[in-house]
Amino acid sequence: MDRRQFLALTCSALVTPGGAAMGQTAPDSPALDAARSYFEGRTVRVIVPAAAGSGTDRSSRIFISALAPLLPRTRFRLENNDRAGGQIGASELWRGRADGTVIGFPRNNLFYAQLLERDTLDFSFSDFTFFGSVTRGHRALVLGNASEISGVEEILAGRRIVLKSADAVTSSHFVEAMLMNALSGSRIRAVPGFSGGARNMAVISGEVDCQIGSIEAVQPIVESGAGRIVFRLSSDPLPEGLPEVPRLADHLLDPDLDWAVGIIDAAAAIGRPFAGPPGMAPEASAHWIALFDAVVGDAAFREKAFADEGVAIDPAPADAIAARLARLSSLGDGLRDEVDALLRCGRLLSESTEGTCG
Repeated sequence: MDRRQFLALTCSALVTPGGAAMGQTAPDSPALDAARSYFEGRTVRVIVPAAAGSGTDRSSRIFISALAPLLPRTRFRLENNDRAGGQIGASELWRGRADGTVIGFPRNNLFYAQLLERDTLDFSFSDFTFFGSVTRGHRALVLGNASEISGVEEILAGRRIVLKSADAVTSSHFVEAMLMNALSGSRIRAVPGFSGGARNMAVISGEVDCQIGSIEAVQPIVESGAGRIVFRLSSDPLPEGLPEVPRLADHLLDPDLDWAVGIIDAAAAIGRPFAGPPGMAPEASAHWIALFDAVVGDAAFREKAFADEGVAIDPAPADAIAARLARLSSLGDGLRDEVDALLRCGRLLSESTEGTCG
């Protein structure tokens, strides 16, 4: 696929979920002058709770590389920590200083962890101080050309086990594979132990059949010519320039389970959040929001991110993230049990071609 052609179609406008354009903060604006003064001479710790080469790592580093020139007298120290599916790195961000000198990119698999009230979570995802999301996502399934699987129809038929790579059982691509099984009858088995770019390499080498993830995470497989997008788990159409493929919402075994697709859509909409610890000083938070707007509002940055890395910047403001999380909270206390039941079903289907769910 020609990135620049895709770029012209997808990145010509910067639009929020409500349809209003996000304005750019001018490089010489008073807001950025105030931010430069506030952070001058300081060291900012940037926590990336993901492995090097992962989609989160790539989008985070692209963003920081564009942010750093706006704060020329500020030092940035990037730290990758992907242990426990990013939970440990996110916990460090949660406990960081609230003066603005600790920021990060909590992975949205932590959204699932909070939704399911996992005991291993010692923080609340929804209580981070959000500045925005670098790019909202689409969840796609890429089938490797080295796989014996002929296409998505064979996957949906559920007559054979389909292997995909995963880093941990807490990751979003693991959870979403199990949800796809339960909702569609597929039998995808997520094989843990692949971190960062190794997940894609496992598809390229033929070690596994497929991968599920955001567009920027799975794009290297497509660009290498080693695989193709054959299915989408999220409901919104893929960006123009990408293939028109079937979607999960149209292949539900039980139409009454469409609410579960809505959860996948919510995780995709949250995308790649940029955040700080809870209770951040309002002054510091305002500076980071102004800096975020300046970076994502820069057309040259968006073009470079896509041309160099294949990352289509499609940002969301902080209030859109908060609204999405609030809507999910309103679904009620029984949601955890219902999602857990679907995940158990998904795992059962992944174990053999004989397993069925009640």
